[in-house]
Amino acid sequence: MRRASRVRPAGERRYRASVDLGLGDRVAIVTGASRGIGRQVAVELAAEGCHLFLCGRDEAALEGVAAEVSAKGGRAVVHAADVASPGAAAHIVARCREQHGRIDILVNNAGGGTAKRLERLTDDDWQDGFAVNFFAAARLAVACVPVMREQGWGRIVNVASTYGREPDPMFAPYAAAKAALLNLSKNLARAYSADGVLTNCVIPGITLTEMVDTNAAAAAEAAGITPDEVMARMMAKDPVATKRFGDTAEIAAAIVFLASERASWITGASLPVDGSTLRSY
Repeated sequence: MRRASRVRPAGERRYRASVDLGLGDRVAIVTGASRGIGRQVAVELAAEGCHLFLCGRDEAALEGVAAEVSAKGGRAVVHAADVASPGAAAHIVARCREQHGRIDILVNNAGGGTAKRLERLTDDDWQDGFAVNFFAAARLAVACVPVMREQGWGRIVNVASTYGREPDPMFAPYAAAKAALLNLSKNLARAYSADGVLTNCVIPGITLTEMVDTNAAAAAEAAGITPDEVMARMMAKDPVATKRFGDTAEIAAAIVFLASERASWITGASLPVDGSTLRSY
């Protein structure tokens, strides 16, 4: 089967806008930065003049992203840790300030979920789902806010999911945690926007990342079909108006804009970047 849903239409190009986003020498923390959306966000922020504090569990992969950031002219510090650990947020904030001197941007991108039927979920499944997809982001946002308020400028961008709006019963803990993240984003915006700390949420649709490829391969093996057939079934189950899934650059572009000076009157927003997957408003 030709994987038409996994590639850009013929003739489509990426153009870098010449608009100054006002991100020169800003410092950004990016979680889940070792691959996928997080890696792309880090590289795009570096291209706009940012310096990066890269968080994730795979130190070798983070070092590779740090090299990409350096090639764009940014300075990157690697911090290998599990952001879902209760003590991680305070340590991340302290080390970022020690290494970079400030914190301007937080991109809460770490997260993930695996398919499991509702009736088979355990307490650990629910707790693990919320630990990585909600509590990690909540702790880190609250830890960054005092630094940003003192500076009088800050951007928090949380990465949710279409499942946070329209849940899939096979991913219940993930979907519930992402719904909570959408609510948290609005709360943060209402609490701190007057202090110059703006919070928004990006809602990606299915995006072609390593995690999606891994899940598709596992589902294909379990069902005795090919990964391409799994992806085709996903498209049939949740049709995308653009007739293709997203790529990491498309999600990163929205995140970088919301993290920029150009988004100075956007706060408390939830921006779907999903090819019109969501049916609700």
